[in-house]
Amino acid sequence: MEEQSVNAAQLKREVLPALFASPATIGEYGAGIDGAESLNELSNLMEHGAVSALADKIGQIVAKLADADPRKIAEKPTWFEKLLGREVERQVRYQVARKTLDQLLDEAEGVAQRVRDTLRALDDMLNTHEAEVARLRAYIQAGREFLDENPEAGAAKAGVIEFDKPRERFARKLANLATLMASHEMSVTQMKLTRAQAVDMLDRFSETASVLVPVWRQHTLALITTKNMNPAMVAEAAKAHQALMRSLSQSLEGINQ
Repeated sequence: MEEQSVNAAQLKREVLPALFASPATIGEYGAGIDGAESLNELSNLMEHGAVSALADKIGQIVAKLADADPRKIAEKPTWFEKLLGREVERQVRYQVARKTLDQLLDEAEGVAQRVRDTLRALDDMLNTHEAEVARLRAYIQAGREFLDENPEAGAAKAGVIEFDKPRERFARKLANLATLMASHEMSVTQMKLTRAQAVDMLDRFSETASVLVPVWRQHTLALITTKNMNPAMVAEAAKAHQALMRSLSQSLEGINQ
C-alpha cells in the first residue's frame, strides 16, 4: 500500500501536470496496461485443460473401479452360472478391469504433471495481474486526486469556445481504467479459484496415488492369486476398494460444484 501511495504521488507530481500542459497526450495515460496479452495467456492455459483433463481421467478411474469390486469376484457362482461359464467370465472381467485401472492410473499421473505445470504458469500470471491491478489503482487514485485538487485543470475558460475538453477526456480515461481494473480483479479472482481447485484436486490425487493405490493393488493381487479366498481377505480388499473410490470421488468435488 505504501508503494502504491508513493507511485500515485509521483504521478501527480511529475506526470499529470505535463499531461494537462499537453492535452493531446491524455490518451496515453496508463498506456501499456490493456490486459489483452495476459488474458490471452489465461485463455490459452485454460484451453489446454490440464485440470479438467485430470478430472476426466479420475472420473474414468472411478467408473472402471465399479467393475473391479472385489465382492464381485468373491461371490459364489450358482450351478447355472457355472454351467454358462459366468464364473470364468467374471474373473476375466475383473482382471481386465484391474489391468485397465493400472493403465488409467499411470495416465492420470502424467496428466497430474501437466496440472503442476499449469499451477506454475498460474502463479506467474497471478503475480503479473496483481502487479497490473496495483499499477492501475495508482493511476486511478492519482488522476482522481489531481482532478479534486486542481478543479481548473483542463476546464474550459469562461467565454471561450473550446472543442477539445481535456478534463472530460481525462475523466473518461479514468473511467476506462477503472473498468479495466475491475476486469483484472475478476481475472485474479478466477485464477485464484482455478488454482485452489487444482491444488486441492492434485493434493487429493497425489495422496491417493501414494497411499491408497498401493494398498488396493496389494489386496487385489492377493485376491486374484489365491485359491482359497476367506471372508476376512475379501472384506479387507473391499475396504481398500471403497477407500480408493471415496478418495478419488472427493478429488472431483471441487471441480463439479
